[in-house]
Amino acid sequence: MKKIALMALSSFILFNTALADEFLTEAEIKTLFTNNSFDVRNEAKGKDLKGYDDADGGHFIYVPWKDKTFKRKWWTDGATHCTSHRKRGDSCKKMKKMDDGVYHGITDGEHSHTLSNFRPGRDSDI
Repeated sequence: MKKIALMALSSFILFNTALADEFLTEAEIKTLFTNNSFDVRNEAKGKDLKGYDDADGGHFIYVPWKDKTFKRKWWTDGATHCTSHRKRGDSCKKMKKMDDGVYHGITDGEHSHTLSNFRPGRDSDI
């Protein structure tokens, strides 16, 4: 009985570890982002932002040190989450599921953004 319980526990741990390293599909990206607010950490700049993506392709980013919200566009291109930027152009990221509702945005093979705290609706400050 102990052997079966240990095997079951090992399988459970391996299964959850495998899920933690999966990239999201296009459908999962749409479900995760559409009509949800979320916290964003730009890893390269070490800056924390807030975001919201609406169902019509509006991508809103609140920049707290400027106390300003910028409107951009978002879309999916296969299994990537893409956003526009008027100065830097378009950017697409694969979304990698981590633990506890945290996702890593992977741009050109590098961890560029950490997204977390997804919640329904648009926050009042975004």
